[in-house]
Amino acid sequence: MIFVKGYGQMCNNWLQYAHLYVWGLENNVRVVSMRFSYKYKYFKISERRDHNTFTYLLAKLLIKTRLMKCLLPHSREDALKDDVISALRNTPLIAFDGWAFRQPELMIKHSDDLRRLFAFRENTVAAKRAWLDTLPEAEITLGVHIRRGDYATWLGGIAYFEDDVYAGMISRFKALHTGKSIRVLIATNDRKTDIELIRRISGVNDVFVSDGNPGEDLFVLSQCDYIIGPRSSFSLVASFYNDVPIHWIENKDDSITEDCFKHFNDLFMII
Repeated sequence: MIFVKGYGQMCNNWLQYAHLYVWGLENNVRVVSMRFSYKYKYFKISERRDHNTFTYLLAKLLIKTRLMKCLLPHSREDALKDDVISALRNTPLIAFDGWAFRQPELMIKHSDDLRRLFAFRENTVAAKRAWLDTLPEAEITLGVHIRRGDYATWLGGIAYFEDDVYAGMISRFKALHTGKSIRVLIATNDRKTDIELIRRISGVNDVFVSDGNPGEDLFVLSQCDYIIGPRSSFSLVASFYNDVPIHWIENKDDSITEDCFKHFNDLFMII
């Protein structure tokens, strides 16, 4: 059994675990997520009998007391070395830390298994399903992920954009779909986001904020027809569920064209 020690925030954990889980499916090895055993209870994985607080505490104790080996490869090459793969395949109890393990072909092969494993629990999405039903209908729903917080300093703030930048992206998206009605659903960790400014600059009146917990916001983005946002595992995972086209903002003056939208399978190995 492999215990996956959480790395980063929720959707980093999602991707980290997914690569190891699909490898486990191919190699008949049971793979348990420590983080999804106790913290992020939004998904079906948290209903599995082996994903509970006791599992997390036991694995944490075994790692801390060094009664269970914990692998921490520092590169993708190291993570796939023969000794690492042998240890994962043959050690009865072992832990895996870090971000390096990657299985792109198996991720694609087992994408439906991952959708079932990480399907949203109904108690997570019921309120947002009802909320979506109250909103004005539109021909196109654009999801916008506005990431602030740690993005102010991450890589020198390269992926931190002000409200007017997002408004400009929405405006250019609207111009790409002339003649069609558009509504915008925003998921953000910044409660100070100026929605009225975004409406005014973008020219789109139907702009709404999800204002949910991480699981709810992820669900809302997954229900959109397109997603725009900075490079982030959060918007990437949201796009996975329904193969939603996504544009990661690289520059505040990005052009918005059909070709700039990519899919999960195009992007998941570059994050």
